[in-house]
Amino acid sequence: MKYFLFLSFIFSFLFSFNASSEARKPYMVYLKPGTTLTRLSDRKEMTIAKGIYANVLETNQSRRDLFVVYNKEGKAMYETSALGILEVAQDLKILPNVDAEVVYPAPSVLKANDKIAFLDSQFNIHIDSLQTAALNPIYSQNLASAVGPRYEFRTLYNNSSLPINFGLGVNFQSIQWNNDIDEPTTLSIFSFGPQIEKVVYSADTLSASAFFGAEFSPVYQAKSGNYTEKYKAMLFDIGIEGNWSTQYGKWCIGAHFRHHDLTLSETNRPDVNPVPEEISLNSIGAMVGYKYEWDL
Repeated sequence: MKYFLFLSFIFSFLFSFNASSEARKPYMVYLKPGTTLTRLSDRKEMTIAKGIYANVLETNQSRRDLFVVYNKEGKAMYETSALGILEVAQDLKILPNVDAEVVYPAPSVLKANDKIAFLDSQFNIHIDSLQTAALNPIYSQNLASAVGPRYEFRTLYNNSSLPINFGLGVNFQSIQWNNDIDEPTTLSIFSFGPQIEKVVYSADTLSASAFFGAEFSPVYQAKSGNYTEKYKAMLFDIGIEGNWSTQYGKWCIGAHFRHHDLTLSETNRPDVNPVPEEISLNSIGAMVGYKYEWDL
């Protein structure tokens, strides 16, 4: 009888020890954005910008106010408080239990809801300051610059596996100024061409991108009174833009520098002054825009 009681005691002790060990194994939780982690090796603190999943284990099972955070190799690396922890054990239980030994048929590659492209369309309003000194000999004026609006619409192909986004941009601009005899001159520019975007910073609701573009201008002409000058033109654009997401969509602000390479191709002005065969103009401006993301 004593031998039986001794075996029962040993069995109960081992069972409770195993149950306790099983309960004390690290388990997966979600660490919220902004959670502070304290490194165990040197007590240095760091704050995570994005939420992550990690294995943790409470230091005190009854209080559960302080947790040890493990790395992928199962080594204890950090400590954190319960404030930044969201338990997901119950959510993980509802995931399908797939048997790794069963060979399942390959899914069909043809689906009605397959997406073939993710696109960003953006409408921008720019206020540009155009350096007009190179045009002074043509219009008998002494003008350094002129300011006017520019309207832009662009659509870019967005693929996370590529280092850049690329697409097409279309611009229309109209700038007006008065020459030395107070005669109004209107410069109209219509251009389009390829655009490249490189995202240089990305967070939850904020991002920043660098833009590069080259545009052909089928319409680049100036009208002053009864006279019209037409130019052949290529434009090159470089800019930086910031985007932030709101409940009303994604908004953008930024600044762009543009270089205009012109050649005077046609004029009905009889006394036009000699000008260089090629003319270069620069402009710089600020912009605000609205972005819409969609897919095909």
